[in-house]
Amino acid sequence: MKKRALWKDIWREIWHSKSRFLSILALIMLGVAFFVGIKATGPDMIETADRYYKENKLADFSIQSTYGLDESDKALLEKTSGVKQVDMGYSADLLLNQDRLAMRIYSYDGKKSLNQYEALSGRVPNKSGEIALDATKKMNKKYQIGDTVTFVSGDGSKLKGTLKKDKFKVVGFVRSPMFIEKDSRGTSSVGNGSTDAFAVIPKQDFDSNVYTVANLQFRDMADKKAFSNGYKDAEESNKAKLEKLLNKQADKRLRKMQQDGYAKLDQAEKKLKAQEAKLAMSESTAAQAGVEKSPELTEAKAKLEIKQQKLQQERSKIEALEKPEYFVLDRSNNPGYAEYKENADRLTSLSTIFPVFFFLIAALVCLTTMTRMVEEQRTQIGTFKALGYSSSDIMKKFLVYGSLASLIGTGIGLVVGFLFFPTIIFNAYGMMYDMPAVALIFYPSYSVMALLVALLCTTVTAFAACLAELRSNAATLMRPKAPKQGKRILLERVGFIWKHMNFSSKVTARNIFRYKQRMLMTIVGVAGCTALILTGFGLRDSISDIATLQYGSVLKYDAIVTRDKTATEKKKAAYNQLLSDDAVTGRMPTSMKTMDTVKAGTGSQAVQLTTFATTEKLDDFIHLENRESKENLKLDNRGAVVTEKLAKLLDLKKGSTLVLRDTGHKEYHFKVTGIAENYAGHYVYLTKNSYEKAFHEAPSYDTDLLNLKHTSKAWENQFAEKLMDQGGVLGVTFSNTISDMLTDMLKSLNIVMVVLIVSAAILAFIVLYNLTNINVSERIRELSTIKVLGFYPKEVTMYVYRENIILTLLGILVGFIFGFFLHRFVIQTAEVDNMMFSPTITWPSYVYSAILTLLFSTIVMLVMHYKLKKIDMIEALKSVE
Repeated sequence: MKKRALWKDIWREIWHSKSRFLSILALIMLGVAFFVGIKATGPDMIETADRYYKENKLADFSIQSTYGLDESDKALLEKTSGVKQVDMGYSADLLLNQDRLAMRIYSYDGKKSLNQYEALSGRVPNKSGEIALDATKKMNKKYQIGDTVTFVSGDGSKLKGTLKKDKFKVVGFVRSPMFIEKDSRGTSSVGNGSTDAFAVIPKQDFDSNVYTVANLQFRDMADKKAFSNGYKDAEESNKAKLEKLLNKQADKRLRKMQQDGYAKLDQAEKKLKAQEAKLAMSESTAAQAGVEKSPELTEAKAKLEIKQQKLQQERSKIEALEKPEYFVLDRSNNPGYAEYKENADRLTSLSTIFPVFFFLIAALVCLTTMTRMVEEQRTQIGTFKALGYSSSDIMKKFLVYGSLASLIGTGIGLVVGFLFFPTIIFNAYGMMYDMPAVALIFYPSYSVMALLVALLCTTVTAFAACLAELRSNAATLMRPKAPKQGKRILLERVGFIWKHMNFSSKVTARNIFRYKQRMLMTIVGVAGCTALILTGFGLRDSISDIATLQYGSVLKYDAIVTRDKTATEKKKAAYNQLLSDDAVTGRMPTSMKTMDTVKAGTGSQAVQLTTFATTEKLDDFIHLENRESKENLKLDNRGAVVTEKLAKLLDLKKGSTLVLRDTGHKEYHFKVTGIAENYAGHYVYLTKNSYEKAFHEAPSYDTDLLNLKHTSKAWENQFAEKLMDQGGVLGVTFSNTISDMLTDMLKSLNIVMVVLIVSAAILAFIVLYNLTNINVSERIRELSTIKVLGFYPKEVTMYVYRENIILTLLGILVGFIFGFFLHRFVIQTAEVDNMMFSPTITWPSYVYSAILTLLFSTIVMLVMHYKLKKIDMIEALKSVE
């Protein structure tokens, strides 16, 4: 039997209760979209980067050496087990003569090489004298295809011995997988210490007898996804292998360089001895002839003595040659690579709780709505049962209703979630990164999970509610449930308050406590939405404070200068003279070295070990304070002060022992004497005596922290150029620059916060609408009665809405408590290892959250006002009998 009447009733029910059906559908859609969207964004970002790196063959490692690389290095690398490809290349740091921009010039050797360049306009260079420039806005604005650019040395002099020519024709603008950030191009040995842009020229235009870089790709890393654990494991293994091989190669290379040097010296000495013998013969002949030495002979002898001295100097240089140092640089040395992964991890961490909480609120309201629907249809269930329909047929109506809303809502939610959220969030990061469009991936696991939760909230709820109702017989079901018995509430016993309340206030108070389930559902629903909105605003507060706190309250210096240890006394004097200027108001000589933490079961963390020459006036440069106790920390000789996030990661407390490991894998132990407030990076602070006690040597103070009178960008650039030009400086970094970069990076998360806040606000509207709708449906006879008694439409609306206002305000207050703890939990979860978010939520965030919730509550009231005006009083008051 087709049971057409049953199916007609099902479709009629959906049509007649469109608002309820659509609200359930919207809740499911919003919950699913938010859940899968936030869940998918982090993995989508990783997939996008992985595809980009594979398409452009980003090298796994770059090898550099203090003496460059030769054919023996190339042969060694090519023979290394597991190496798939080795590309030897050149690079140089030069200045653009036109604008004095610090440029990093790379060699290009065709399409088969690693680190391919993607031409965004024009093409890559393929002839001598052609160049492709970095496709940044700055370079596109300054230069056009067809322009000629000229390079000069770092000191501004004419180019010698680096490139075969100094003028090049621009043939295109390119981007590289080595530089995914829009602005950062790494450090430079010329200009102000930072690279402004890169450029690419044909390999044959370099003038060098040694290579400057070797790019490598390994077989076991080529097929692994970038940033994955498998890739990291292979990276660590291969890096250790390369370092071991190159350490042995360094000894061989030193011996070969010395042998080659001595061989050339031997040849030069043979020539010199031959010349000396010839000169001696000439002198002997002159002496035998009784002729005085001619001026030519005297001059020749003087020249030979000078040559002898030069040979001796060259011999001394060869004897003094140090073992070449090889550097194995992995992808994390590329600007933006590690930060990109951290941003993806941050989103993945955020998705562990926020979308789940969001989905639970939607699920809770769906559950209430479906339960209420079954109770409303109680009489019809009894009628169907009396007509002989089976329990499964009766249930079918509610199961189809709930399942259809869930399936449609889930379908739309999956489309919106997988397409909308990753795109809008990735586009926010587009302000920072120069990457292709985000790769949108469908994740079946997230989809199935979302669908199961949606069906659980509607279909399973409807099934359970129907099952409970069907236990009663048809006669009982065909009678409406008796209204809840009115009881005296606690407030009635407080006479001096109750007596002064008017009729409407008393009815409101009684109704609130009469329908306890609805009261709790409204408070919980509103509280959940308020908590989500507050968490969104709170995250914005926490993130926006980081740069200000780190480079205003904690690190108070204006610039950090890294000095060249090998600088001549003349350059050191020029540097000291420059720092004696009135514009430099403070200087703190500092030793900085990067070390790794050691703790079983915990990942290694890179730490900046900082030692001060003196602790006098240290607070002018770095403020050491415990964030929780507000205690000012003093450095002493008993141990080290560590920063807060490092202490959390390693479970360190005052008196604990911190273990650090250097590049030679030697371990050092430090007693923790204090835990200092810090928001970005990991630092360990020591006194000079503590350093000497641990390392058994004096620290090398090759870094200066400076306080400056002027901090404008123009003045800082000019000051940095002066420092770099005098030659004794390796790099200059200004706190303003770092703070701005950090702020820009974190600003990109604002769009994420907007998405969270808007989604939570929409959820708040749907939740309030659904709960108010249920409230009105439950009390339709009561509301019709007071309308018959002469209540005006506004009075009827306020009769219902007065309760909603009170419950909404209670929900907001409870939501503030939930939101406070949810915010704490989210920032702890979303934090990456080298960053700590501020735990503070500012008072405007509480105000904005309350206003948004009340705004949507008011909109719901206006919608319900028109619905209440249209109530058919006669129909509503008809007796079932």
